[in-house]
Amino acid sequence: MFDIVTNMNVALDLAALGDRVAPLAMAHERTLPVPDALGGLFVEGGLVRGRTLACRGPAATSTALALAAPAMASGAWMAVIDVPTIGLDAACELGIPLERVVAVGTDGDAARWSDVVAAAADGFDILLVRVPADVPSATVRKLTVRLRQRDVVTIVLGEPGSMAYDGIIETEASQWSGLGDGHGHLRSRDIAVQASGRRLPGRRRCRLELPA
Repeated sequence: MFDIVTNMNVALDLAALGDRVAPLAMAHERTLPVPDALGGLFVEGGLVRGRTLACRGPAATSTALALAAPAMASGAWMAVIDVPTIGLDAACELGIPLERVVAVGTDGDAARWSDVVAAAADGFDILLVRVPADVPSATVRKLTVRLRQRDVVTIVLGEPGSMAYDGIIETEASQWSGLGDGHGHLRSRDIAVQASGRRLPGRRRCRLELPA
């Protein structure tokens, strides 16, 4: 299951966890794999280390988890910071190995958030995060540089604030399947995904099927 870091020394605990998992991470893989359905969004065919993506729209969290799942199945570790909406069942259905996830909540405290992100940069392959609105721009820029230098793939849910990003992953309305004429149950949803940005030239589109 998730490792959850919640105590007062959260940054120190996360740094210790990072030291523990770093030797197990995918240190030699410059491009991390993504689902076949999403590979066409990226020029390199996957998530390039050191880059930051903003993921937005109604299915942003599920799409971000789907992006990370193949890399994690191959050995990558992910730190999740201030994303309380992630459910264990949904993550498992998307292929996320929960034993490789560390979830941290900072309650939107800007100083604590900054310390946690800095600590996560030193040991994790993937960072899934929300950016509190009141984090100083200079702090966000400094952290962005650190994440890039440490070759962390950063996926920002919602508005990235002052965090410079290399591309935007936009999700659009879902089409649900599984219901018949007033009976049955939802089995899956089909969403449209679009990628754009300075590292994602043009507007690439694909469709992704997610579990209900």
